[in-house]
Amino acid sequence: MAVVGGAVLAGVAPGAAWGDELVTHDNQAGSYVRYDGGTDSTMQACSTGRRTQNEPSVAVDPTNPNVVVAGANDYCAEITSGVGGTWVGYYRSVNGGQDWTDSLVPGYPADQSSAGLSSPVKGVCGVAGDPTQAFDGVGTLYYGFICFNRSKPGNGGIYVARYDDHGASYAGTTLIEPGTPSVFGLFQDKINLVVDQSNGNVYVAWARYSGANVSDVILFSRSTDGGQTFSRPARIANGPGELQFTDQAVGPDGAVYVTYRSYAKQNAQANAIWIVRSTDGGRSFGAPRLVSRIDPFDSTDYGPDTCGDGPFICDSGLTYARFSSQSAVAADDDGVHVVWSARNDAGQAKIFAKSSPDGDSWSGPAEQLDPVETGHQFFPDVTSAGGKLTAIFQDSRSDSAYDPELPPGNTASGQNSGDVLQAFTATSTDGGQSWSESLESAAGSNPNWEVRGLVRSPFFGDYNYAGGVGASSHVVWTDTRDLVPGTDPRGTAKPGGVDTFDGFQECAWDPDDINAVTYSAPTIDNPCLSQGALDQNIYAASGP
Repeated sequence: MAVVGGAVLAGVAPGAAWGDELVTHDNQAGSYVRYDGGTDSTMQACSTGRRTQNEPSVAVDPTNPNVVVAGANDYCAEITSGVGGTWVGYYRSVNGGQDWTDSLVPGYPADQSSAGLSSPVKGVCGVAGDPTQAFDGVGTLYYGFICFNRSKPGNGGIYVARYDDHGASYAGTTLIEPGTPSVFGLFQDKINLVVDQSNGNVYVAWARYSGANVSDVILFSRSTDGGQTFSRPARIANGPGELQFTDQAVGPDGAVYVTYRSYAKQNAQANAIWIVRSTDGGRSFGAPRLVSRIDPFDSTDYGPDTCGDGPFICDSGLTYARFSSQSAVAADDDGVHVVWSARNDAGQAKIFAKSSPDGDSWSGPAEQLDPVETGHQFFPDVTSAGGKLTAIFQDSRSDSAYDPELPPGNTASGQNSGDVLQAFTATSTDGGQSWSESLESAAGSNPNWEVRGLVRSPFFGDYNYAGGVGASSHVVWTDTRDLVPGTDPRGTAKPGGVDTFDGFQECAWDPDDINAVTYSAPTIDNPCLSQGALDQNIYAASGP
């Protein structure tokens, strides 16, 4: 067993962790650099703003494995934009992930550079997120993301940026599919991107929400000319009901696999994990195949989607960030491998795995990655490299307050149960038949800090990421070890519904607001926000 912060982590041998490197250096002047090596007010603010990053992605250059790139939702752009949202961060290492140079994809709201002004996102959308990345076989990086405006519901569009020279040189951004700016319009969400390194084909999959009829579809588009143009999006899965969280893999024979989650709502469909396969390079797809029905582990099991303070305070007294069961896929010479988070018979959230020789037949039961009986596991991703599968996930097995009836990081009375969440990997060298675990970081996190400073709600992102090439795998995860807690001077009796006793406050708001009649939040330039109160970061590890 390993001991972390005084807690015993069951089933893990001491010293089993890989490296544990900070990716987002937002507390050092000059750490953020514009795409062209220059700087501006946003880069300067990002370098020392100590803001929130989450939903990380990672990719390794097959032509030079020392080049590792990562991405994340990065909230530092809001310091200069005033938009109150996130942009997509771009972080690059040339020594295997030990040191990083941080940046943002061009086009952020205050970007006046030539690349920023010429980007198709400029003037169209002010908030970008859901990063996803992959290299082709000659050192070109493709970076997918969504971009939207919070003031115009339903207008999320799908974009792909390209970086040449092993990810060093920004080459432009391409619009794949726009949303529509209306309440009952279309919102493109949860993009995932992979590249067939044998021929350079770029594949993009995502979920499209239709606000009017609540019948979602999974869309797919491909580029065969190095990301210059993309095919008209094709439906590869239809509702009825909600479909979400696409993930993709390319097999050794060029077959493309897309997995996704369906939600049981209004008895329209099952809570389940599905997969669709293309054997002709993404030109066409077969019918969706059921991988497994699931008992989902969703934050809505405990009440509203998110519970925090102010307008997000919940009757239960619990404080928690959004989370949801989701799936991920890898393909290699041993077959196709899908992992996901769901509840077992005891109500505990575990990571499950299932493999298929061809991605078409999915008989047999799913297997849990470990037998540990405490803690919730969630946000899995998986990659295959060097004959080994590597899955990344987060786990609250060190939480002494763990109960299936509680979200991770909460006590029964709705208090902060401490830094009880750790990043784990599990590896398999026999095609997913058996797994062994490693603790990636002895530092703990709690996902429930109210890091959305303007609305006082928690957010921990929606996923982690794994990538590999050759014999090396890299994983990235969201982490709150650097966050500086504090207190809120307002009491629970105030009309704003502020809970000062749950232990999830980051720092004191303006004392003049103590007697506010209605709920209010600090302005974007309040110094409280740059004192580490929102300092959620991205960490990475790598191993053979």
